[in-house]
Amino acid sequence: MPSSFPLKLPSNEDDGQSPTNNNTTTTSTTTTIALTTNKNDADLESPPSPPPNQDTGTEANGNSHVHNNDNNNDDDQDQKDYPHDRDPFFAFIPQLIGFGTGILGDELYIAKKAAVAAPSWTVKFVKDTFEFYKQDPHLFMSEVISGFTVAIMQIPESIAFSFIAGVPPLSGLHSTFWMALITGIFGGKPGMISGIAGALAVVLVDLSADDGVLTYLDKKQRLDVMFVTVFFSGVAQILFAWLRLGKLVRLIPETGMIGFMNGLAIIIFLAQLPAFMKCEEYPLFVDCKVDERRYLNFVDDTWVLILSLVHIAICMTIMKFYPMLPNIGKFPIKRVLPASLVSLLVGTLIEHTLFRRAFGVETRTVAQTAQLKGSLPEFYWPAIPNDSKTINTVITYALTLAAIGGVESVLTLEACNEITDTVPKVSDSNQELFAQGLGNLVCGMFGAVGGDAMIGQSTINIMNGARHRVSSTMSGIFMLLFVVLLSPFIELLPIPTLTGVLFMVVLSTFQWKTFVILRYGRLSDSATILIVTLIAVFFNLAIAILAGIVFSALVHSWDSGCHVSADIQMKKVLVDGEECKVKYVHVRGAIFFSSARRFVNMFSVSDDPEIVVIDLKDALVIDHSAGCCHSGYYSSV
Repeated sequence: MPSSFPLKLPSNEDDGQSPTNNNTTTTSTTTTIALTTNKNDADLESPPSPPPNQDTGTEANGNSHVHNNDNNNDDDQDQKDYPHDRDPFFAFIPQLIGFGTGILGDELYIAKKAAVAAPSWTVKFVKDTFEFYKQDPHLFMSEVISGFTVAIMQIPESIAFSFIAGVPPLSGLHSTFWMALITGIFGGKPGMISGIAGALAVVLVDLSADDGVLTYLDKKQRLDVMFVTVFFSGVAQILFAWLRLGKLVRLIPETGMIGFMNGLAIIIFLAQLPAFMKCEEYPLFVDCKVDERRYLNFVDDTWVLILSLVHIAICMTIMKFYPMLPNIGKFPIKRVLPASLVSLLVGTLIEHTLFRRAFGVETRTVAQTAQLKGSLPEFYWPAIPNDSKTINTVITYALTLAAIGGVESVLTLEACNEITDTVPKVSDSNQELFAQGLGNLVCGMFGAVGGDAMIGQSTINIMNGARHRVSSTMSGIFMLLFVVLLSPFIELLPIPTLTGVLFMVVLSTFQWKTFVILRYGRLSDSATILIVTLIAVFFNLAIAILAGIVFSALVHSWDSGCHVSADIQMKKVLVDGEECKVKYVHVRGAIFFSSARRFVNMFSVSDDPEIVVIDLKDALVIDHSAGCCHSGYYSSV
């Protein structure tokens, strides 16, 4: 097949007549084939004539001739298309080093500017904050009370997740304090709450369990390795923030977010089931192993179970209808006393005045669940074995915890933005990753197990009307006060009342539009929601959202490969004064690995004419598979 030829396709007006004087008839047929294509400008004009100063040679007899070698023409054309020589094979290495050095220099410059401006910015921020809340003291009070309420709600979950992770309850409570305080100050979403989380606890238990990955170490050494792992997971999350990986959240489809929210709702619901359990072998419920616990039943625990359900019903009723009550005069009582706090106060009052005194029946309280009173966090840097197996375990689990915590925190930020109708920004995600990393780093140095953003408590805080950093920061401070000073009051809270508040969180977190999508939506969308939801419940949220992204990408690739077309015309045209048959293929769409086979099937080496014109001006060549299709067809011809 010639590399170039003077070719003129007849226009639409001339399709029935040859442009020559002999009135030769031109045949034209058009077919449509589904295929993929690439985006390159291609025209069917004749190649330009040689320049006037084309190199010529002179023979000895004085006669001149033109060097008309096809290979030379091809070389000249290649030099025009590729005016620069190819770089050496390993030239990318110094280029990559230079690129990385430039980025590092920019980051150091930004860090230097931030360090210089930090003192003045901090002073200005404090002054502006003081003036802001001075103008609206009721807003400040509502933020503080919301933080107080959220801190109370975090106590049972912090204790439960500590038990799951295999650490003392005090370690989990300290984790919640550090995470809430640090992310409340530096986090990317004001009002978002962080603390010890179940998604991380189920991973950490592999490090602390007697039958885990560190069976060759004793209990204290295993906990030391766990704290070091948490420290380096914080370092990894700070590195994620520096690499701006928060932008990857844009890859998450909407159906993946729906599945994520549904999975969170189910996980929160399942975490409340221990409220319907009892333990008769030990004075504290947390001391019971899982196989030693028993569910309450209507035969042996009739009144306890009934009163627990009454607690939940009263709490959920207050949470539902209290925000609908009118204000008392000009005093914004609903801002100062949120629904969740009112439900906790009412439940505690009913438990200790009506149930226990009138009926003589008691439900389990915080005091009967775990010991709450403790001490201030103390700096602790553990010494761990320096053998290769332990180091590999630390690195592997640190990266795993960083990935799970980072994904869950960024997705929780996105979920909070949806609840508050806030326009998300990529910088918020990176800032949240930095705050989460800093919190885990500090936790590792104080004998705590770290954590991440908590959708349940964040939802409660937002439902209370909190929108600023005071609420999330104060939740951490109140948590420490509960541990050190206020434990006698918190221990009076009945567990079923806390469960009722979290049941309302479950109802508000679950995406009820899921059932509409399952009934009327695309099959692929429904499958994505179910895949993410089920994997989130049975494995963890990070793996679930990754599976949703992969599945959605595969579906998109398949659909894109199927929705491509091309117009194929067989025409007779003049080539070097001779009439020849030409196959003209006008491709529309994207040519990549999914549609490469469809593109190849447009051609037949045995049946196609000598001249085939492929018009790619409305096409897009995406990957190497598309390039192989073109080169493979040309080489076969």
